[in-house]
Order: sequence, then C-alpha cells, then structure tokens
Amino acid sequence: MRQLALHVDVHHEDGSYWAEVRELPGCFASGDTVAELIESVEEAVALYLAPPEGEAPPVSIELAGFDLSLESEQPLQAA
Repeated sequence: MRQLALHVDVHHEDGSYWAEVRELPGCFASGDTVAELIESVEEAVALYLAPPEGEAPPVSIELAGFDLSLESEQPLQAA
C-alpha cells in the first residue's frame, strides 16, 4: 500500500480549530478540540483520496505521527 506524507496547517480562531492539507487543494477540516480536529482531518483526507465507487477498495487512513505547531495567544485546551 502506498504511503503519503501530508502537511496539515492548523489554525485556531474563535475558540475552535480548522486545518487545511497543503498537498490536497480544497481539503479542509474543523473541530472544537485538537482531538476532534485530528479525527476530522483523517476523515477529510480519506474522502478526498477515495476513488470513485466501484473502481477500487476505499482508502485507509492511519495517523502515523502528529507534529503540531500552533501560534496562539491562548493555550490549547485538553479534550
């Protein structure tokens, strides 16, 4: 199975988080907590990369590592 390394830019605005995947134009996700954001990013990437129905098995996404760099005036809130 082919593995891809994707870069996710995380933003914190108005008490929630949103992210965009650099290598996948138009692939965005959001969440109220970092944990929700990670889950949303995994789902968004899986949907973005999934082939049209009937062409191939669905894409499987596994988070191999997570390196979060976030600039914010407020600290991260635990889930």
